[in-house]
Amino acid sequence: MRKKFVVALAAIAACSGSAKAADLTARPYVKAPIAPAAAWTGFYVFGGGGGGLWNADSNVVDNGAGFGIGNPLTRDERLGGSGWFGTVGLGYDWQFASRWVAGLFADGQFGEIRGSLSDTNGVFEGREKLRTSYAAGARLGYLVAPNLLSYVNAGYSGSEWSGVGLSSLSALPGTTTAPLTSTPSFHRNGFFVGGGVENNLNVLGINAPGWFMKTEYRSAFYDRTTLAETCTAAGAALGCGGGVAGAPAGAALTFKPWVQTISTSLVYRFNDRGMPATADLAPRLYTKAPATLAGPNWTGFYVFGGAGGGLWSADSSIETTVPPVMPIMRDQRLGGSGWFGTVGVGYDWQFAGNWVAGAFADGQFGDIRGSLTQTFMANAEGTEKLRVSYAAGLRLGYLAAPNVLSYVNTGYTGSEWSGTTLNSLFLPTTPLYTAPSFHRDGWFIGGGVENSLNIFGIAAPGWFMKTEYRSAYYDRTALPLTFTPNFGGAPSGMSVTIKPWVQTISTSLVYRFNAGPVVAKY
Repeated sequence: MRKKFVVALAAIAACSGSAKAADLTARPYVKAPIAPAAAWTGFYVFGGGGGGLWNADSNVVDNGAGFGIGNPLTRDERLGGSGWFGTVGLGYDWQFASRWVAGLFADGQFGEIRGSLSDTNGVFEGREKLRTSYAAGARLGYLVAPNLLSYVNAGYSGSEWSGVGLSSLSALPGTTTAPLTSTPSFHRNGFFVGGGVENNLNVLGINAPGWFMKTEYRSAFYDRTTLAETCTAAGAALGCGGGVAGAPAGAALTFKPWVQTISTSLVYRFNDRGMPATADLAPRLYTKAPATLAGPNWTGFYVFGGAGGGLWSADSSIETTVPPVMPIMRDQRLGGSGWFGTVGVGYDWQFAGNWVAGAFADGQFGDIRGSLTQTFMANAEGTEKLRVSYAAGLRLGYLAAPNVLSYVNTGYTGSEWSGTTLNSLFLPTTPLYTAPSFHRDGWFIGGGVENSLNIFGIAAPGWFMKTEYRSAYYDRTALPLTFTPNFGGAPSGMSVTIKPWVQTISTSLVYRFNAGPVVAKY
């Protein structure tokens, strides 16, 4: 339980510039009851929801086509998926050494994070769904405030993925939409790392003993698997598998996923007392101590810098550039992943006691890279990179503790994407097309937690740390494809469209220029 800080008029004089001499003398008084504090040792259950993206490196390998079982027929492309899920779980925590919490937990996520599984050899695509994932792990956290736990976690993760019916990517009239080949459902084991923040709900005027809320980021990694394609009845009618439905299609698809999720859950702790020890409630006389600082002043300018990682998922199709513009190949979902650095500035205004509102601008500089593909006739792929993004927005937050701000934000975002050379997906590879660099405007929504660095025994006035999740959405754009010089260098008459969604997580050091102390008050 957090030690209550006592106010002295000498500290008020330091903040305001004056004080009455009579007020500076010590005097006896009755100590106010200590505010309730959460107890973190014990069992808990939780449930909530969230969203996420997955990326997967995937290629086509021989499975009876005569090139040697398992030999690659194409090189990797990076596919993507996006969607939503619900989550439930339970765990046990142990509070030790006053401000540390360690625990074990297990949970499950149930929903549909869907994207593409593609056979670029046959130019087929189907929707692969992450339907269920489950985890068992450990977490270690530090009580930034008595009612707020900041933690990291890691452990085992399992996942269940759907089977897929793959149909032609062609959008030309007369093309059958029936699945021609299929792949089986599959299971993958892996590991996860993540972190989050959990706080009691005795905030925002809510008094709910035992009830907590947690927001958690998680990144799960799974090994590559190989999925054999079999012929459907529609595929057999077109000659797949020698005309035999259920026969091997001669190819298999490899799939190596990385899943990134963010979730918010309500937590119920069975042993949260919600009340201090009886001894703390007894009034007693003593001499008022000099003032101790309750928390920083959140009004003022700040700068920050840090780093993070992210994924992007993008729906992408092929269309003509000669009027009338028409689709040639339907959408498939591509993906990208990578890392970045970030810097920014902002101004916050603390009002109505525990509320903070502000405006900010920042930039992210790095390399979140994935695939851009051309799937009509000559299948080709290039590496598309999100190199720079920048944002200007507003945030609104609530002080879960005097030194801890939990906030949401939203606003404008711009992005700069690389040009790329698209090389043949078939081996050996050959440069076929180029696509230009491009700019996209959009909007973002996100949230995070910021706290002072007067923790872990560190006294660093003015210095803070923040961890922030952000989801950015951009409209579709069309990128004209040009043949490479070895194929004449002329316009191809086609463009590739791309509609990206970017999800990032970052941690930054923050310096607040006027983060002078605010004196604790009873």
